Amino acid sequence: MQSQDQAVRLWLHEVLRVFSDRLINEEDRLSLFNIAKNTVNRVWQLNFDKVFEHLDKTINGKKDNKIDTLEEIRGLLWTDCMTPLGARKVYEEVIDPPRLQRAVEESLQNYNQTSDKPMDLVLFSFAVEHLLIIARIIKQPTGNACLVGVGGSGRQSLTRLATQISEYEIFQIEITKTYGKL
Repeated sequence: MQSQDQAVRLWLHEVLRVFSDRLINEEDRLSLFNIAKNTVNRVWQLNFDKVFEHLDKTINGKKDNKIDTLEEIRGLLWTDCMTPLGARKVYEEVIDPPRLQRAVEESLQNYNQTSDKPMDLVLFSFAVEHLLIIARIIKQPTGNACLVGVGGSGRQSLTRLATQISEYEIFQIEITKTYGKL
């Protein structure tokens, strides 16, 4: 860690991944966010808005110098996905979102060059956010997830790309009429 502020940002990122990702509605997420905000101010004795000022969104051409929405705090990301393939992975804060965008698009390009099933994906910010979540899950020992969504929403494609980024080999079970025990 380079600073106490950076340690606090990592702490909050981990709190949000461990707890907020499991909550089912915005009201509960906002309650957790407010608890975390009060903890930073009270326990860490830091000004929350100052520590997270890089997440402040511009509205009507102005920043309000407050981090008080879930949309703003969603910009708090840490990942090792910006490390080039084959290099030692570095878990770092995403301060430069275009750098993250370039890294995941490069990973998609690498995937498409080596795969017999290339993917034509549009990696908008929400998709990148979910890609990072999937990559994080599969890197955990016994990590697992149930990805729910309508057909064609990108669950399988993002999982394939997360596997590529994590430098894993994917194995997919095909269920057929003759599927059963050996």
